[in-house]
Amino acid sequence: MKAVLDVGQYVSATIQSRGHPAQILAAWQAGAFELVTSDPILADLRRVLFYPHIRKRHQWPDEAIHLFVDSLALAAIRTPGRLEVHIIADDPTDNKVLACAQEGQADYIVASDEHLTRLGSYAGIPIVLPRRFLAILQAQGD
Repeated sequence: MKAVLDVGQYVSATIQSRGHPAQILAAWQAGAFELVTSDPILADLRRVLFYPHIRKRHQWPDEAIHLFVDSLALAAIRTPGRLEVHIIADDPTDNKVLACAQEGQADYIVASDEHLTRLGSYAGIPIVLPRRFLAILQAQGD
């Protein structure tokens, strides 16, 4: 199974080590699913992790931020990032998540962002909340 996470999932995982997004990353590291991402998502993640109000919450030094994003780039499946979609007009930055999922033939998009979750699915790919994705992983493991 392959899944794309929106940037907020990664950010939440850096802030709340026991939350659902952190559990999802731990499940990926344990081999429960394949993580799909793209250079545009990783660039956005790097940018957001450096926001002062986000840094105040995760308290990571620059090196830790770079290491986190670079390790994702190395370990995840990266799509070419050539596909552009224009579905979400209210927050066009969310379109990169949809494009990555379509390009990477993901089975799920995991998001908490209302612009994404409101869609319900995109190109036949369900968009699920983190809690729901964990339940799917649990059911798959049973």
